[in-house]
Amino acid sequence: MIYNKILENIKSNKTAVGLNININSPHLVEFFGSMGFDWVFIDCEHGSMSDSEAENMIRAAELYDMASVVRVAANEPYLILKMLDAGARGIVVPHIDNKDEAIKARNAAKYPPLGLRGSNYGTGRNNKYGSLINDTEEYYKFANNNTILFALIESKEAVENIDEILSVDGIDATWLGPSDMALSMGLPGKNQVQKYLDIVVKKTIEKGKISAATHSGPDQFDEYEHFHKLGSKVLSITSLSLMKQAAINWQKNIRKLD
Repeated sequence: MIYNKILENIKSNKTAVGLNININSPHLVEFFGSMGFDWVFIDCEHGSMSDSEAENMIRAAELYDMASVVRVAANEPYLILKMLDAGARGIVVPHIDNKDEAIKARNAAKYPPLGLRGSNYGTGRNNKYGSLINDTEEYYKFANNNTILFALIESKEAVENIDEILSVDGIDATWLGPSDMALSMGLPGKNQVQKYLDIVVKKTIEKGKISAATHSGPDQFDEYEHFHKLGSKVLSITSLSLMKQAAINWQKNIRKLD
């Protein structure tokens, strides 16, 4: 069985540190994996990766024991199934605004009796083509427990329905969407958006589930610290923002030489 690095860290009360990548680059996954990152977020909603390209990024993550988490483009069973069969350890489903949408995502991501996920037992890379499986029932149970299903909470409606969303067995975690949250609220002040995000984190932790938070820039460490104190143990940053900041600083220093 292949274990989930995110879950291993959480069980050890450690933060799972990850990278967001929205371009097709298995090499970039390997590059950050070599630095010791615990997991990678492969963005197939805002990224342009094909199914095969995303699968190759999942393979690259496995080289460094990184857990791969894929954000699918929509809450559609066939999209979720493809990425799980490709070996993703977690799925982020966008626009989970109510209980019905949470149930739909759960049914797609979890095997019966919890959900309705179809089986590729013995024929998929997610289970090493059956080579490591001795007991079918044991495998399905392990897969359900080892696969993290994140509900992306990114609207005012979702916050208003957060208790019902979290009540769905099989929704393992929430993922914060600050920018879309602000848009859904009519772009109010930062404090009002923060209040809604905090509600999601607190409710998630109260339910004994996993809270994930991400931000786009390395200069937003205070935001990470804030959510970590509230209980978020799955944190990530956009990989391009890290490289962008380093490039800007280097270029600025070099130009000072003139």
